[in-house]
Amino acid sequence: MPVRKQDAHRALELLEDYHGRLNSQQDRPLRTAIERVIRIFKSRLFQALLDIQEFYEVTLLDDSKTNQQKTLETLEIASKWEHNTPPIVGTNQNSERYRYEDELPPPPPELMDKKAQENKSQKTTTTVTTTKQVTQPVKTQQPTVAKEPSPARQVPPPTKVIVPRTPPGVQKSQPQAVDQLDSTTPPTIVNGNSTPIEYEYENINLIRGSAGLGFSIAGGTDNPHIGDDPSIYITKVIPGGAAADDGRLCVNDIIVSVNDITCENVTHADSVDALKRAGTNVNLFVKRPKTGDDKVVEYNLIKGSKGLGFSIAGGIGNQHIPGDNGIFVTKVIEGGAAEVDGRLQVGDKLIAVNEANLDNVTHEDAVAALKATKEHVKLTVAKPKFYAEHESPPESSPPPATPPAKTEYVQETVTTTTKTTYPTSTPKAGGPAPGPIEADESVPTREPRKIILHKGNNGLGFNIVGGEDGEGIFVSFIVAGGSADLSGELRRGDQLLAVNDTDLREATHEQAATTLKNAGDTVEIVAQYKPEEYNRFEAKIYDLREQMMNTSTGSLRTTTKKTLYVRALFDYDPTKDSGLPSKGLQFKYGDILHVTNASDDEWWQARIITTDGEEEGMGIIPSKKRVERKERSRLKKVEFKGKQGEKAGDKDKGKKKKKKWWSKGKEPKETEDVSADELGGLNGSTGDLRGDEAILTYEAVVQQELKWTRPVIILGPTKDRINDDLISEYPDKFGSCIPHTTRQRRDYEVDGRDYHFVESREQMEKDIQNHLFIEAGQYNDNLYGTSVTSVKNVAERQKHCILDVSGNAIKRLQVAQLYPIAIFIKPISIESIMEMNKRITEDQANKTYERAIKLEQEFGEYFTAVVQGNTQDEVYAKVKEVIRDQSGPTIWVPAKEKL
Repeated sequence: MPVRKQDAHRALELLEDYHGRLNSQQDRPLRTAIERVIRIFKSRLFQALLDIQEFYEVTLLDDSKTNQQKTLETLEIASKWEHNTPPIVGTNQNSERYRYEDELPPPPPELMDKKAQENKSQKTTTTVTTTKQVTQPVKTQQPTVAKEPSPARQVPPPTKVIVPRTPPGVQKSQPQAVDQLDSTTPPTIVNGNSTPIEYEYENINLIRGSAGLGFSIAGGTDNPHIGDDPSIYITKVIPGGAAADDGRLCVNDIIVSVNDITCENVTHADSVDALKRAGTNVNLFVKRPKTGDDKVVEYNLIKGSKGLGFSIAGGIGNQHIPGDNGIFVTKVIEGGAAEVDGRLQVGDKLIAVNEANLDNVTHEDAVAALKATKEHVKLTVAKPKFYAEHESPPESSPPPATPPAKTEYVQETVTTTTKTTYPTSTPKAGGPAPGPIEADESVPTREPRKIILHKGNNGLGFNIVGGEDGEGIFVSFIVAGGSADLSGELRRGDQLLAVNDTDLREATHEQAATTLKNAGDTVEIVAQYKPEEYNRFEAKIYDLREQMMNTSTGSLRTTTKKTLYVRALFDYDPTKDSGLPSKGLQFKYGDILHVTNASDDEWWQARIITTDGEEEGMGIIPSKKRVERKERSRLKKVEFKGKQGEKAGDKDKGKKKKKKWWSKGKEPKETEDVSADELGGLNGSTGDLRGDEAILTYEAVVQQELKWTRPVIILGPTKDRINDDLISEYPDKFGSCIPHTTRQRRDYEVDGRDYHFVESREQMEKDIQNHLFIEAGQYNDNLYGTSVTSVKNVAERQKHCILDVSGNAIKRLQVAQLYPIAIFIKPISIESIMEMNKRITEDQANKTYERAIKLEQEFGEYFTAVVQGNTQDEVYAKVKEVIRDQSGPTIWVPAKEKL
């Protein structure tokens, strides 16, 4: 009977169900044996079944391919399967043959000689001795590295190690394994082309900079990076870091030791700890496969009317092949120079364009190098060994391993026209945006179809574009692992015709987004696959953006910037942004972001800077301009709905703002909150420094070394309690400053202990006008204030000065280069306020909540962090964590140049 994909799933489920029922001690050997069978089943038989189905769909059913192409691809995959026969089949000659294992015909004559040569090569390959039986599938074109004896402190000379490697462009999921028959017989490890790979070793000395060592790692015995290999791999070399500046460390290098501490057969945490403890001077002993597996050739192309005519993917931050920053050819366009020449193929790796080196560059740099070429172009290309072994390359490239609708890598068409393919709607964002789509013939119908989706924790799991001038709403991105992705029914290029009986054919973008948001947990979608219309829509957006960029007068500074560092002044959840063109980057208020590409008006590409100075994550974030536009649109709706409330609020605008200007514990009994307006002529220097309320987006920042211990300002409910707790729990780290006053000293008071008593009111007024006070006020004809000098006196004692002041003082401290740690305690709700303070009434809690909201609106851009918690202890713990993270020795401070 025919075997379906569901059969493999069902067989695996039955096996795992039986395995799950083995709970007793005596069942442990059987349980372990079944685990091995499951692992082999998953890595080989199951994958082979899927390979056959994929081969049938993308090769045999593709009417655009000639019989010659189909024949060649069929011979290739047959040869590959013959060389990698699943071990279960035929391991026991007496066992019953599986129902889907029919007798195979002999291989075709044209492959007989090649197969014989390869079998001969397999018999003479170098072997690696091991005492552990391992089944190790290769993941997505990364080399599988065989385990070697740990060199400990003295590493032996380089040993020839043979590992399986999947060549680029060939069936990424093809499993390969390292098997051993018994503990005394060493296994033979052979790749698909019988090509041994030798390791080379290198000592690399790095000096840890302010941003750390500048690379990321993966792997370990508890979390292998490739198959079951516990080696510690370099997965990313961060531009501008110590490793990148040194230039020797490469992605996929394996760390053998750090400062003579072995990193072989250790957990991931142990390797991280070794790197952290290595100090300033770090000696890395690494190994890597020797180069030379790929054949390097040079092609000279002559641009025609259709340009170079190929698409590329990859680069730093947008890896096409996980672990490889290379630039790869992903498509050869019909009629272009590359197709006319006939030698460039999908899977080729671009090493250089003319004299421009493309090794370890960003995707944008590679595109720029290709676009900068003139009529004659010299390409230096690394040909995958798979193609190099054939006398002639395939006439057309093999189909992608995954449908185009799920591609998440950047692809840029290197061509002078937009006739054949179209870039994405945000080609300059530089992020991992989906590339241009082609008509997917695997879609069973172009007719409208009904799709049922169930909302998950992150929504429906897809993004939409469109909604202008009745052009329709299209699916632009499918979130990996989301509801839409798991269903497999919705794809990029689908037009949404209706959602839960709501017609979306003429809907605006906002209407469609609202409809999807309010659709409930179970959503019925009517969609129609229209890739041509979607591409035309994308091309129109691209042309409009190009016109805007070409005619721009540069009024928006960020359009001329390539990179910048910013502090986020709002929380951002990409799963709630329906307009995202690609994978978004989630961040919260106060996070420092390295914007690696700010040239687009709508979307920026960014990474998050951790408290350790390392960069992590990569994704798209909304630009400053986009955030402001969407927020203004939202506020207009709020104003329209709440117009009467606005009028009522206008009456309070003329009321005096009350500011608390004395330090904690220095307050005279008769003193009350004093309005800064009572200062008369002093109001100009102590009043609100803010202008019209701006929409909070991002603040440009620069990194700076601390000169002083930073003062601390806590704002919001329960701030007094937190201030007291900090000083009482850590008296050696926190302290209060002494305020100034013009009133007469009382008998029990000591000058310099209770107050700094100022004899001349005129002098104090002058000092206030000269910004020597961070906050001041008047009561009973006497002046009170906290001076910059008093705060510095506490900082010079290596203590954080706890300040009980208003939000206005934050900016004045920044001007004085004291850069306070300003923490806003944002109440979750009125109920949470009452829960934390049992003695407060509901009316008092309501007023406290309203004051907190107004405080955030007025001074939000100056906060270092916003803290929330369900209990007082939780809030206090988060406050201490913020202070610890923000205590230097380097900090991010507002830049002089504004966005």
